[in-house]
Amino acid sequence: MNSVGSGDMAQFFRLRNDGSRMQNDLLRLTTELSTGQTADIGRSLAGDFSGLSDITRSLRLNTAFRHSITEAATQAATRQSALSAIQSQVSALVPDLMAATASGSLADLSLDAANTTDRFIQSVATMNLRIAGQSVFAGNAPDQPALIDGRAILDGLTALVAGAATSPDMIALVSDWFMTPGSGYDTQAWQGGAGPASPITLAEGVRTDPSVNALAPEIRQALAGLALSALVGERAGPGSTTDRGHMIETAANWLRTGESGLTQLQARLGGAEARIEEARVQAETTRASLEIERGRITAADPYRTATELEALQNQLDALYLMTARLSRLTLMEYLR
Repeated sequence: MNSVGSGDMAQFFRLRNDGSRMQNDLLRLTTELSTGQTADIGRSLAGDFSGLSDITRSLRLNTAFRHSITEAATQAATRQSALSAIQSQVSALVPDLMAATASGSLADLSLDAANTTDRFIQSVATMNLRIAGQSVFAGNAPDQPALIDGRAILDGLTALVAGAATSPDMIALVSDWFMTPGSGYDTQAWQGGAGPASPITLAEGVRTDPSVNALAPEIRQALAGLALSALVGERAGPGSTTDRGHMIETAANWLRTGESGLTQLQARLGGAEARIEEARVQAETTRASLEIERGRITAADPYRTATELEALQNQLDALYLMTARLSRLTLMEYLR
């Protein structure tokens, strides 16, 4: 029976090592061919990772910007919806109040004014809307509500106007409480921060300023009109038909002014929403460009991969043939 010498054994181990290397290369090439991505980025980039690192950093920054844009868009949409809700309350009430004033009927005045209490309380609650645990109208104290409860505000105003002898007196008290800086609205109703909410960064050098909060004069004006009408409906202050008619007419005028102011606020927010949308489109475009560039850097050349794969298959075929001959893997050689 033939024996295998040390030279044959060394050749056998060398062939086995070559076979193992070729198998690894085969796995690498088939993976690149199926995924389209190079399996050995270091080899593909010749060890220069600077370009890929820049792209990776830019993609991470872009992801952070897109998160900020989403947050800004959500907050702006919430503010827009809240202002629309209050404006709807005001728009629905003004015609009724004006009609009641025109009729001069005490019953009509009382009925329409009484319907205002719920509208006022709901509008105050709207100012306390929260998104993801943050109050959107509370300035730089998003962990706090913007205003105290609407019922509490009306109770405080009822006590304030209890001594008013005439409608002008009561109107002046309510107007001062809501509209004068540092008065009751600021010191008793307001629960938010001392400053505006922090700007949100949308891109490098681009920020949006969500400065609309419950301290805005337009919002205070609308709430003042609702509150004055609600107080009349709850029979606070002077009780004569003339005084009540005068106060309802004043409330209606305040509400019309507030409605116009709310429209201006919504327009301002609409401008901010447009800038946020522009930033979103730009961020998506940038992300797509970066991913394309990253794919170009890390992509495997399909023609080169297929060529190397075909050459490797030929080498494997030759290797298996040489291994078979070296091992004399035939029945005749085994039986000798």
